[in-house]
Amino acid sequence: MTQYIRSPRFIALTLLIILAAFSRALPLLIPHIWNFTAVGALAIFSGAQFRNKSLAFIMPLATMALSDLFIGNGFSLIVYTAFIAMVICGFLIRNRINVSNIVLSSVAGALVFFLITNFAFLYSPSLYPHNLSGIIASYVAALPFLNNMVLGNLAYGSVLFGSFYFISKRFPALSVR
Repeated sequence: MTQYIRSPRFIALTLLIILAAFSRALPLLIPHIWNFTAVGALAIFSGAQFRNKSLAFIMPLATMALSDLFIGNGFSLIVYTAFIAMVICGFLIRNRINVSNIVLSSVAGALVFFLITNFAFLYSPSLYPHNLSGIIASYVAALPFLNNMVLGNLAYGSVLFGSFYFISKRFPALSVR
C-alpha cells in the first residue's frame, strides 16, 4: 500500500480531490446553492478511480470530516453512510467509465443520498410526523437539495473525470489501473 500511496496516480487523484473539497465552502459564500458541492462527485470519482477500495472510501470521508471541521458542521452518521453509498456507485462504473455511466452514477448517487438522508432525518422528533404525510413532507422539502446535488454531481463529476482523463492522456503512467 505504501508504494501505491507514493505513485503518481495516487498523487494526481488526491490533488483533484483536495481541489474539489474546497467547493464545500461555496454555500457559505453564495446563498441558495446548498448541496451544490463536489463531495458527491468526488465520492463517485473515488469509487471509480482508486484501485484500493479502502482508499476509495477513506478519501471522500476524510475530505468530509476535514471540511466539516473548517465549516463548522457536526458529524452525522447518516450523511456519512449516504456518501459511502455514493462511493459504491463509483465502484459500479469502475471498469466502464464513460460519459453515460458518469451521468447515470451522478444521478443515482444523488437519489440514493436523498432517499437515505431524508428518510433518516424524518425520524427526528421535532421535524416531521412519523406517518406517510411526514415522509412525503420530508422528501418534498428536500427536493431543492436533491436538485442542487444532481447538478453538483454532474458539474463536478465532469470536471473530476474529465480532468483526470486529459491528465492521464498527457501522462500515460496515471492511467495504469
